[in-house]
Amino acid sequence: MARIVVTGGGGFLGQRVVRSLLSMNRFTVNGTDCELSSLCVVDRLIPPWMRELGVDVIEGDLLSLLQSQPERFQSSDVVFHLASAVSGECEQDLNLGLSVNLETGIALGQTLASASHRPLLIFSSSLAIYGGTQDCPLPRVITDDVRPNPQNSYGAQKLMLETLYADLARRNEISIRTLRLMTVSVRPGKPNQAASGFLSGMIREPLSGVASNVPVPIDTAIALNSPEQAVGGLIAVMGISDAEWGTPLGLNLPGMRLEVREMIEALERVGGSDASDLLTYDHDPMIQRIVAGWPSHFESERASRLGLETHESFEAVVRRFESAT
Repeated sequence: MARIVVTGGGGFLGQRVVRSLLSMNRFTVNGTDCELSSLCVVDRLIPPWMRELGVDVIEGDLLSLLQSQPERFQSSDVVFHLASAVSGECEQDLNLGLSVNLETGIALGQTLASASHRPLLIFSSSLAIYGGTQDCPLPRVITDDVRPNPQNSYGAQKLMLETLYADLARRNEISIRTLRLMTVSVRPGKPNQAASGFLSGMIREPLSGVASNVPVPIDTAIALNSPEQAVGGLIAVMGISDAEWGTPLGLNLPGMRLEVREMIEALERVGGSDASDLLTYDHDPMIQRIVAGWPSHFESERASRLGLETHESFEAVVRRFESAT
C-alpha cells in the first residue's frame, strides 16, 4: 500500500497526475507493485472535483504547511513535487522565486529526510537548467553528459534543488527521481506568466477564436512535451527502482523537437486559416532572450534505456486538444 502526496496538485499537471493515479488499480513504486492507500493533494486552491472523489486535500501555502504539519509529508511513501513559481515570475521577481521555489523546496527535502523511513521524491525539474553564454556556448545537442548552465533564475532554482535532492539520496535519506520536463503544450485554461506560455496560447486561443501573439521569431527551435508525455513520464519514473535509476542526478524527458513555424502550420492544418490568421507577431525581447537560451535538441541514452521514449507528432497533440475542448 502506498501513501502519496502531490504538491501543486491543483495545477494543470497536478490534476492530471491525480486523475492518473486514481484511475490505476495497481502501480509500481520504486520497483515494487502497490495499491493506493491514500492520496493527499496540497495546493493554494483545490478544484472541487477532488473533494467530491474523496481525495484528502490540504489548502494553503506549502512552506507554511511543511512547518506546521511536517508529519503529513513524513508519513508519505511518495511525494510528487510539482508546486512551483513559473519562469517569467521568477525572472521578474527574484525574491518570489527564492521563496516559492528554493526555500520551499529545501524545506520539503529536509522534512522528507527526517522521516523514519526513506520516502520517494519525484521532482518536476526543467530543461531551463541548461543554457549558454558567449564563452560557454550551448552545444548543438544536449546529451546526458552536458553540464547544466542555467541562464535564468527559474532554471537556477531548479538546479539548486536537483543538487540538494541528489545529495539527500546519496546520504540514503530519500529516494529521488528528478525528471526534467520540456515546455508542456498545449495547456488549457488561462495564460500564466511563464516565458513559455505563448507556446500554448498560440494554439489554444486561436482555436477558441481569440487572437494570440507569438513573441519570438518563427524560426525559433523549441522542445515540447505534450501533457500526456509529461504525466506519463512522471508516473513511469515512480515505478523505476533505485538500482535501475542509478545516479540520483536528473533525467531529461524525451519529447518533440520543432520550430515555432511548424507549430503554426499544425494549427492551420487543424483549425484552418481562420485560426492561424488570429496570430500576431510582436516580438518581446525578454521572452525572446529566455526562450533562445533553452536547448531544443536532446539525445538521452539513459532515457532510452529506462524505456522513456516518444514518437508523438505536434499535430496529433493539437487535434487531441481540439477534440477535448
